Amino acid sequence: MNKLRNIICCVAVVLFAQQLNAQRGATPDIAKDDPTMIVHSVSENDLRTWVSYFVSDELRGRLTGDIGFELAANYAANLFKEWGLEPAGDNGTYFQKFPHPYTEVKQGGYMKLYFPQGKEWIEKSYSYPDDYMPGGCSDSGELKQLELVYIGFGLTAPEFNYDDYKGVDVKGKIVICEAGIPYTGREAELQKKWMPYQYHSYKMKNAIQHGAVGMLYVSTLGSPGVGWNKDFIYAGISEKVVEDIFIGTGRNYKESKEKMQKAIKPASFATGKKADIKAVTKYHPNGVGYNVIGMIKGTDPTLAPEIIMAGGHLDHLGIMGELMPGALDNASGASIIMGAAKALGTSGFKPKRTLIFILYGAEETGLIGSAFYTQNPISPLSDIKVLFNIDMLGTGYGLAASAAQKFGSVLNYVEQANSDYVKRPFRRWLGGNEVVSRPRTDGAVFFQLGVPVISMFSFGSKQRVPYHHPGDVIELLNFEIMRDAVKVLTMSLMELSAVPKIDISPSDN
Repeated sequence: MNKLRNIICCVAVVLFAQQLNAQRGATPDIAKDDPTMIVHSVSENDLRTWVSYFVSDELRGRLTGDIGFELAANYAANLFKEWGLEPAGDNGTYFQKFPHPYTEVKQGGYMKLYFPQGKEWIEKSYSYPDDYMPGGCSDSGELKQLELVYIGFGLTAPEFNYDDYKGVDVKGKIVICEAGIPYTGREAELQKKWMPYQYHSYKMKNAIQHGAVGMLYVSTLGSPGVGWNKDFIYAGISEKVVEDIFIGTGRNYKESKEKMQKAIKPASFATGKKADIKAVTKYHPNGVGYNVIGMIKGTDPTLAPEIIMAGGHLDHLGIMGELMPGALDNASGASIIMGAAKALGTSGFKPKRTLIFILYGAEETGLIGSAFYTQNPISPLSDIKVLFNIDMLGTGYGLAASAAQKFGSVLNYVEQANSDYVKRPFRRWLGGNEVVSRPRTDGAVFFQLGVPVISMFSFGSKQRVPYHHPGDVIELLNFEIMRDAVKVLTMSLMELSAVPKIDISPSDN
């Protein structure tokens, strides 16, 4: 009788514990040898919960350095811990810390143009955010009715015998500057040489060296930047605004730009127009950023030092006149990485190779977090056999993956996972082997250092999600495609972590 009573008591305790775990929302154990259970263990509700927090007012747009980003990083780290991932950051934490000055943009900015008409000036204002975007790297201040000079791409590149400032006077004036570089070819060495000139932080410094006091940058994509300069006022404008500026100059804007790019020859000139720019900002020189890193150690004595890595950026633009929620960019991708981390961390799965999950900071300010990791890796970069990069995957009905042609065979693992577990329409895309491979995403930083990179994305959306815009909201996401992306990523990680030899070779399809 006592034995039976003991058995009944033990059963009661187990049942009570199970009920208590269910009430707490604990994840039940998942058979570590059953991949089907593992890949189906993360729900749309999980993803919606994480994204909802990341886009909330409390997180203030997740600008790296701001308290909103710190809250997001702590949230993700706590979940990594709950799911059983080991910390792989500094000093036994989940955080890899790096310095990150940042600029907080406040309400109150504006931009106006002035057109000459006889002895008078006709004023025209432009609307936020479609034709005007306050500069996330501007000092706080106001410029009134200053002359406008179009300076093309704003470059001084003596090695290319190229100088947009030659023959024009910009002292005390506002310059109009194009994004990017005039070179549009795909030759790797030339791309590498032109690369330092593409960043607007360089373009602002070059403008200042030539005496300019402000810049209108031809892009209304919100950009936080890190190129803050005292007393220099900066804002973004649309091509529609530039077309207005070109009125009466005898030049067509689009034709002029195309000719400049084709010939790689400057086409700078004084426009005869004037402008006002006002920015209300606060610069934080002592800001700090974080990469959030969790790990599942490999168990095979020979393969454990090798790493399969999955990453996406956690940060966004902060508040730029209005909250920039960044649902697609990149609360979606960060949550998909977290989904794979949860599925594998809570399952008891034992990989042969080590798995690393990383949420980067400061992607939006120039790939700073990923660059910091490559300069301070937890093990040599040569240990990374494959890196998955997920940025803006959250719309449409189909899944896709891309890699450089020289690494093309690694796409087979992703395609097979899709075929086995979700059966979505699937596309594989092979890029060239250029130095600049998707240069505005974290995977490019690793790719340039020789790491095989797989970028996962989706296709088939009928509705465009506004990019770097207040309209990038959670309501536009498709959580079904995100859930299936988690399944494909999880299975791909499981397969790559276990195969005796990873097939990394060139592919033509």
